[in-house]
Amino acid sequence: MTVVALAASDESPSPLRSVGECAAFARERLSRVDADALTVAALGISRAHLHAFPERPVRVATSRCLCRWVERRAQGEPVPYIVGQREFWGLEVAVDARVLIPRPDTETLVEAALERIGDGACVLDLGTGSGCIALAIKSERPNARVLATDIDRDCIQVARRNAKALGLLVHTRVADTFCGLPGKFDAVVTNPPYIEPGDPHLTRGDLRFEPRHALVGGLATIARIVRAAPAHLNQGGWLVLEHGFDQGNAVAALFENAGFQDVACVRDLAGHDRVTCGRAP
Repeated sequence: MTVVALAASDESPSPLRSVGECAAFARERLSRVDADALTVAALGISRAHLHAFPERPVRVATSRCLCRWVERRAQGEPVPYIVGQREFWGLEVAVDARVLIPRPDTETLVEAALERIGDGACVLDLGTGSGCIALAIKSERPNARVLATDIDRDCIQVARRNAKALGLLVHTRVADTFCGLPGKFDAVVTNPPYIEPGDPHLTRGDLRFEPRHALVGGLATIARIVRAAPAHLNQGGWLVLEHGFDQGNAVAALFENAGFQDVACVRDLAGHDRVTCGRAP
């Protein structure tokens, strides 16, 4: 009988009695990064504690939790879904299988947006998911009015929970793209489902577990947003859009064809085209 099998039974004693034993158990089965992330989250300790106090005892219920988490990760489930949160722009954002996992690439989107958003701006986060983009912008522009929308009501529930937990006033609304939205905005910021149908990446890694409707849309979805955006932007307002690393040229052409000015592509930390920005005429 394996350790995981023992841990799965509430009646079985856990063989993991210390911080060090928990860490060793996880590291034998997972990468060091994943193992340590799950260990500190399950035990409720810091990484410094993990290394400095391996002899500290742990509760049986806690070690059982770690065993279950390790087994889930071994089956491929993403760490953020297991622990229920992901850090984004310095904020602890709650996530689950209803929303995409926030990624460092999307911080490039936030950075590009902040360079173009004044503190009193009216901002729309289109397709908000967990709300991470809207919340990051609100944390940096406290006087901005930020509206976060999503076609999926479950996503809006997650975004509302995150806004409440972080104490950030972000308005939320269920909406399909721009349908039914009042007024115009100084900036529209969006990370749309830009992966093309049939892309082999959809069957690999964390993407296998993430909501397909939030991933798949491709250039056709981007084109619909770009064409519709000018009618919902104030004069000189910005559209800031995340896209795939190989879509930069095509997206820039869509912006120009829609009449956007000052079109520019921003690269992510890996040097890939990641965000395209344009100013409404």
